[in-house]
Formats: sequence, C-alpha cells, structure tokens
Amino acid sequence: MGTGALSPAKAQSKETEATSAEQRLLGSADDDARVQELLPFTRTYGASGVVTGSLADSGARAGVPRAALVAALRAWDAAVDVPKPQDGDRFYVSWQHTFTVEGQPIGIGRVQWMEVRSASGNTAAIHRFRPSEGGEQFFLTSGQAAKPPTLALPVEQVMVSSPFGLRGDPFAGGEAVGPVPGALPLPHYTAGRYHSARAAQIAAMVAMHQAHRQFAGYGPRLLAPRAFMHEGVDLAVPIGTPVYAASDGVIEKVGPYAGYGNYVRIEHGDGLATAYGHLSRFAPGIKPGVHVSRGELVAFSGSTGRSTGPHLHFEVLTDGRPVDPLTRAKIGQLAGVDLTRFDRLVAEREHERDRDREQSDR
Repeated sequence: MGTGALSPAKAQSKETEATSAEQRLLGSADDDARVQELLPFTRTYGASGVVTGSLADSGARAGVPRAALVAALRAWDAAVDVPKPQDGDRFYVSWQHTFTVEGQPIGIGRVQWMEVRSASGNTAAIHRFRPSEGGEQFFLTSGQAAKPPTLALPVEQVMVSSPFGLRGDPFAGGEAVGPVPGALPLPHYTAGRYHSARAAQIAAMVAMHQAHRQFAGYGPRLLAPRAFMHEGVDLAVPIGTPVYAASDGVIEKVGPYAGYGNYVRIEHGDGLATAYGHLSRFAPGIKPGVHVSRGELVAFSGSTGRSTGPHLHFEVLTDGRPVDPLTRAKIGQLAGVDLTRFDRLVAEREHERDRDREQSDR
C-alpha cells in the first residue's frame, strides 16, 4: 500500500462519517417514514348510561375517564338554560384519547360532545368546536356558547331606558340630536370640553346647522341643543334595587363623583373596569381595595347626581375607553359559516352515535 493511501476499513469509515454529516445537514430519504412510525394516533370512544347520583359518577361507571369529563361538566354547569341532570336521565358521552405508536396513552382524554335526555323526553347537548376566530370551546346544539358572558348585568330585571351612544342632553331644552352619519369630518375640539371626540363632532355639526338657519332669512330660529356621548346604559329600576358586581374584581372608587352622584368603580384586570352611578347607598363593607366576586352585592340604585329619575347608570371600560355594556354582557352565538360548519359537525356526530347503537344492539 503506497504512502498516503487509506485502508479499505478506514475509507469506509470516512465515507460513513461523511454520509452521516450530510444526513444531519440535509435529512435522510426515509425521515418521513420514520416520523410516520413515531406519530401518535387518536381513538374515539362512546359510552351511554342512566344517571344515578351525579353525572360524573354515572359517566365514570360507564367507562368515561373522570379526567376527561372535567371540562365538559364545567361547561355544562356554566351553560344558560341547560337543566341539571337528574336520576333516571339517559346520557351519552363521546371522547377521544391519544396514544403513542406503542399504544401508551398520552395525557388525558377530551370529551368531544355530551348529551342528556330527560325522562320527559327533553334533550340537551354540548359540542366541542373551534370557530374561525377564537379558541376551541363547547357550544349548545343551537350554536350558543356554553359559557356565561364576560360580564353579568348588575341588576336582575333589565329594562334599558337609555342605550349606549350619542344622545341629546336630557337637561337641555329643545329637541334631542338624532342619528349622525359616521363619515362626518372630525372638527377640532378641546380636550375636557366634551366627553369624547365623537361628542365634539356632533356638537360641531349641530352648531353649523344652527348657524345656517340663523342666516337663512326671516323666520323662527332654533337654538342648538347640547349633545354628548352617553358612555354607558341606563337601566330603569326603582330606588333601592340591589346592584351586583358584574365580574370578579377590586373596588377602585366609592363615593360621590361629579354628575354620577353616588358612584362605584370596580377594576377587573386586563384593562377591564365597570362603573355604577346614581346610587342611593352602598352595601356594607364596600370600600376601595376590597375584593368582590361576580354577583356580589355592592350598592343600591337611586337617583343621585345629575339624574332625571330613578335608574342605574352602568358603564364598561376597556383600557379606559367606554364600550357598549350590552355587547360585553351578551352570550356568544355562532353565525354564518361557523354555524353551518357546526351544524354539519353535530349531524355527523349524532349519525355516528346512532350507528354505534345499531351495531351494539345486533
């Protein structure tokens, strides 16, 4: 063997090292096959039975993993107008579990849908679904979200006497300002003179309209009414109606506050706050720094401050900006393409359940 030549064994070793380095850099031709071999797989299961005691215990006796039931039972309890399962009701639960290629379970199962049929024949169900916007959650068969809204309304009986948005000043004479086109150019305004830039915009429009009338010739002249942004909703309730916290939070302000009269403001975190105005009195123990829970009594309605009569003024603020409280207190509802997709999914799942029942009856 000449000087500088490699032995066959060393040459093969060098070639193997080079091939390994190339595969580490560029990947191997059978990488996809190896990945497929290691990919986990999912199995879907279904179980039915009769409620005896709690639905959790009844489901576990039917073979549904307790851990898989937790999220579904929470959604069921939180859903609006969904009956609590009673002894004798029939139930069906469908859940999925993921396994390794060797068949070992990964994590806990996830309930995909659950149905309860009462002895009287009424049926309610929740389905796990991911809409085009937002995360995966449970929905009722109607497409209504199986969870309460972000905020609850602060009184039990709701009658809106004045909605969120621009309105005429109820204390000013003359007519109230009606709807205003959204494309109106924004005039210059001085911060603090109006509640918001939009309010200044409307006031400027009214002023221009009145100026035109004043120079339009002989005839009556209409003085400009004041307009402002109503940054909450007025809920018509008698004096002394209990007012409850719209969500968990910390009391930030309690006491008289300008035209709001007796006032409570609650900070809920993540930039969310609620405010309650024209109150007659505060609940015992309500003071700044106190933590309150959703639905906890904080005050009683009244007509204090700049008020034309008994009502509760309720505001919701996001990062300091007012938003429509009725929107934040609304239960989510699927619509459009999402509702079509959801209806199709529900039909497929119910068909699979019926097919499984037919096979088990044979």
